[in-house]
Amino acid sequence: MKPSSILLLLLALAVVAVGIDFTLTTLARASAPPAPSLAPALATAPVRLYGRIEPRQREVWLGPLDSGRVTGLLVQEGQTISTGQPLLELEADVERQAVLLADRRVVELEARLALLLDELGRREALAPHGSEPGRLFLQVPVRRVKEREAQLALALDDLKRKEPLSRAGAVTDRDYTQSALKADQIRRQIDTARAEAELDFRQKGLQAELVRRQIEVARAEAELKRVELARRTLVSPIAGLVYQLDVRPGEFLTPQDHQRIVLGDPQRQVRLYVESFWHGSVRVGDRFTVRDAETLERLGEGRTVSVSPYVGARGFRTEDSLERLDTKYGQAVLSLDLASPAPPPPLGKLVLCERTP
Repeated sequence: MKPSSILLLLLALAVVAVGIDFTLTTLARASAPPAPSLAPALATAPVRLYGRIEPRQREVWLGPLDSGRVTGLLVQEGQTISTGQPLLELEADVERQAVLLADRRVVELEARLALLLDELGRREALAPHGSEPGRLFLQVPVRRVKEREAQLALALDDLKRKEPLSRAGAVTDRDYTQSALKADQIRRQIDTARAEAELDFRQKGLQAELVRRQIEVARAEAELKRVELARRTLVSPIAGLVYQLDVRPGEFLTPQDHQRIVLGDPQRQVRLYVESFWHGSVRVGDRFTVRDAETLERLGEGRTVSVSPYVGARGFRTEDSLERLDTKYGQAVLSLDLASPAPPPPLGKLVLCERTP
């Protein structure tokens, strides 16, 4: 065999041996268990936390009590508002008509009560009759009784004049008997008229009491209709600032749309999200430097005013490549002192806070 052929064979064997050794070494490294990572020294590591800008004492999400179409916007985003100030109006034609009808019902019942009271106020004394004492009754029935009593007086006078004539035979017994029967009939009519006067007086009093109660019910119904009409106007429960008013005229708004209207205090605070391993390290009174999470521009400083005693998931993601989704976070509230008189950062702005020694 030529020396050159032997040299090439030895070179090929060397290459194969090196490849086999590399493969075995790589497989051994891949199958070996990963070495545990070193735990960071939390005592010396800087505390950096992400947070979001929010109004002081948190924001207020506001939605209508009833569904309806928006007919008018009464405020704008960025406007300062007071407690009870109307923000927007929903269509309320039906509710206005209901209030109008309820008010008319009250007026109608009040007019009916005024007529009854006027009638009850027109009373006259009725003369005693038998064992019954004289009392006041309505004017019309009393005059009807007096009319019957006048008729009885005439009938008795006629009967008195006919009595001697009947004994003398100048008047027939039939005429005398008819006059006596007529007097008895008028007496019965007087008794009936007295009973009717008393009954009519009681009925008018009961009717007046019934109308009074109907007026109370009608007023309560009218007040209920006004409350239903007032529910069609959305008012502010707090004094503060309109941060968001994502509503347009003509749009249909429901109670589930409460996140489209956001109110809050004009002053800002930062809600920090504290990883579970920092729990116990962040305390009330710690000072932090607040920076824009995107540009790292310094926005100001703050001091923690409260730390939550619980942990949970976080509702946003950051640009951190090492961020884990299964990490549990606590919350801390940071009062914010802005570094410049420029407009404060917008609501929901992501910030990075670093604790200062």
